[in-house]
Amino acid sequence: MAIKVITLLEKLESPFGPSCDRAKETRVNTEKNLGPYESLRDYLDALQARGHVVHIAEVDQDAYEATGLIYRLIESCGWTGAPVLIFDRVKVDGRWITGPLVANLYGRWEYDALAIGCDPAGRSARETFRMALDRITGLAGKDGQWKTVAPRIIPAADAPCKEIVQIGEAVDILDFPFIQSNPADGGRYINTGNVVLQHPTYGRNVGTYRCQIKGPRKIAVNPLPNQHGWTFLTDLKDRGEAVAKAAVVLGADPIVFAMSSSKTARLGQDELALAGGFLGKSVEVVKCQTSDILVPAHAEMIIEGEIPFDLEPEGPFGEMFGYVGPGIPENFYMNITAVTCRRNPIIVNHFSGVTRGFLTSPLEATINLKFKQQFTHLVAIHLPLATPGFCFVSIDKNAPGDGLRVGRKISKDVMLAKITIVVDKDVDIYDPAEVMRTVGARWQPHPASEIIKKARGSSTDPSLAERGVTSKIVIDATRQLPHEGGPEHYAIHNKDALLEGQPDIFARVDEKWSTLVEQLKHKA
Repeated sequence: MAIKVITLLEKLESPFGPSCDRAKETRVNTEKNLGPYESLRDYLDALQARGHVVHIAEVDQDAYEATGLIYRLIESCGWTGAPVLIFDRVKVDGRWITGPLVANLYGRWEYDALAIGCDPAGRSARETFRMALDRITGLAGKDGQWKTVAPRIIPAADAPCKEIVQIGEAVDILDFPFIQSNPADGGRYINTGNVVLQHPTYGRNVGTYRCQIKGPRKIAVNPLPNQHGWTFLTDLKDRGEAVAKAAVVLGADPIVFAMSSSKTARLGQDELALAGGFLGKSVEVVKCQTSDILVPAHAEMIIEGEIPFDLEPEGPFGEMFGYVGPGIPENFYMNITAVTCRRNPIIVNHFSGVTRGFLTSPLEATINLKFKQQFTHLVAIHLPLATPGFCFVSIDKNAPGDGLRVGRKISKDVMLAKITIVVDKDVDIYDPAEVMRTVGARWQPHPASEIIKKARGSSTDPSLAERGVTSKIVIDATRQLPHEGGPEHYAIHNKDALLEGQPDIFARVDEKWSTLVEQLKHKA
């Protein structure tokens, strides 16, 4: 297996061909390769410039080599430490298909900072994620709502996603390096597609739904009942429409992809306009070949089609919890009418349950803003995606019962919060080890716990007997006050005792050994 690691010492040219040149002209912060990025290619160029990209000449996915390699890299480098992989050639269904196929595109925390225009240099991974959260939170208005910037239509001749156009029988989606990630999956999947739908009342929706490949010109489209795409399609069916026009966007820029992949937008709110607010400028869009749907012009590929309202089986599929989810007896599918793409389009595969799927800071910022309007003493909420089902919450506790009160509300409202742990403001909730140490030191299971017997849960949770219905637990790991059953006098933390006795200790350490600490931090 031939491997080429791209480092800062190499000439910083894009490996993705000439069609990225146009996007380079408008990149923001070009000297430091910072975002926001207009295209996926700009983003990949920035990661390449930082030595975060590994090229692999070829991989036999019929033997699941890419899947095995991803597992090994995560085991070796950690959930947020593994590099981006680019496979130049992939064996699929007995034939070699030219890529590039990209994996682990959003693995590291500092990528959130890069994409929003923050320089992560000299900061730890956790610090860069907090920096991205702060930058994003600062974009919200006084009412806690995100600014929007409407998309801007450009001519088809100026749209990179229109460099190649295939219509009707000329389309064969099997010619592209879409893969089957796991032997137990129902087949090859497009699993990073942003499905664009239009509704007469709600407007536009852009959602990331997995698409099982069912033939050269047929794919499944798999929104779930709690997702906006499901609402759009079922309502269009109830209105008597024969089909729903749709487009699947592949290889959008990181911010558009994050908007599509999370519930940052409310029902009826346009994800592309929301992305424009985060980008600070309009997302450039272009009209599809076979419908009036508008799609991001700088995407890698657009798959156009029609969704009839008769349903078909879909799946199974390896889910975000790391287990194979059951197939779905009935869901939507799309008949493909056209494919437009760049030359040498970049295909991104998400190894669900193994790697992080998208930049999560916009979603976390949205959740934090929502609950800070309800609880003024809330410090932060974090969903550690390496351990789905957990939710970490920090508060500035000022009264007995605060921990359970805040945790109960968050647990009921946040679908993924099956195990909600509430800690004091002195705990770094972005460090899972520190959270677990705090649980061991400050938590008493009785009375500082509450079981919620029935709540809305993730349909991909393998422990559920009834799909989408779960029990939950709230753990109050704040220092318990005497009225909550805590000790009359809580023991002081060792670090606090150190600071009381030596207030300038860290200033002195930094003066003597800051260079050493920085060197060791970057080696860790």
